[in-house]
Amino acid sequence: MATYKINPLICGVMKRIFFIVFSILCFQHSFAQKELNVLFIGNSLTYNDSRYDPNFPYYNNMTEMLQKMLDERKLKVHVDKVTRAGASLANHATFIGSDGEIDQYRRVNKNEVPSAVKKIMTRHWDMVVLQEAGGESVLNPGLRIFSTDPALKFLDSVIKKAQSKAVLFQGYATLHPVDTEAQFAALEATTANCIVLDAFGFGYKSIVFFDPEQEKQMTGKDTAFCPQHFKDSEEEFHAIAEQYDIIAGRMGADVVEIGRAFEKCKKDCPDIPLYYHGDDGHPSRQSAYLIACMFFRYITGQNVDKIKYHADITDAEAQKMQKVADSIPLRRASAAGPQTTKK
Repeated sequence: MATYKINPLICGVMKRIFFIVFSILCFQHSFAQKELNVLFIGNSLTYNDSRYDPNFPYYNNMTEMLQKMLDERKLKVHVDKVTRAGASLANHATFIGSDGEIDQYRRVNKNEVPSAVKKIMTRHWDMVVLQEAGGESVLNPGLRIFSTDPALKFLDSVIKKAQSKAVLFQGYATLHPVDTEAQFAALEATTANCIVLDAFGFGYKSIVFFDPEQEKQMTGKDTAFCPQHFKDSEEEFHAIAEQYDIIAGRMGADVVEIGRAFEKCKKDCPDIPLYYHGDDGHPSRQSAYLIACMFFRYITGQNVDKIKYHADITDAEAQKMQKVADSIPLRRASAAGPQTTKK
């Protein structure tokens, strides 16, 4: 009777393939009976209810779009939010109130807990998405060092204490390139080298102006004045992305690359308006749908190309947004990112 020997190399490869497939099946099975809970903390770039803010240009319901996509696939994911138009993460770290509590929005008093912090601690969240205010929050060194960074450090500590995972909503470039030098030149001469911060925008210090001399004492250099100009949105995006990579590395957080998706869409779908008409910062309905697609992919690991829900944009626009979202590689700080299964 003839005998055959299996090539040791082939045998090793087969063992590795079996191990990988087995690991994936076990990982997916572990989520079979689990509902994922996702919390968004941000401002009108994430969600804004015009019922509470009649001056806002339109009803940005990105989180509702995301929930409907997840429900269509019968996925066990619950999406919630703490949002407030114009709020920075520093505000969320130190203020009480959200869109539904507009009359109560104020800085916390002693022994009070900020609304966002309270929300994080109410239940176990599999992921907490942190959405900072516009790109200037990371591009301007003064804002980044004295507002964004301490807010992220504090909120991340709360998220880790709640045994949840922080996820960063990557900022995106504005419609027109930022020229911070021109912005500061518009200030009076006496304050032209200062960063203008009021008690609302600067969550950790109730001040009007931050003195560069005081900043030098704290950091050894003057970083408040930030004269730079980006020739186009792509250059601005790369500067934003660089800062998010630094922040993500420090926190061990994942980054959902919204800014990269915007730049991809500008190249592939130049006919799609990404910004609300007459406004450089807020997403259009089309890009709000794109953002929802990006988070659907991150949460589930699935493509969105077969999602039938197209929100309130045309089918052709939705299909273009889906294609862009599916083309952006997922980035995870950990090898095993969040996944979910059907109900």
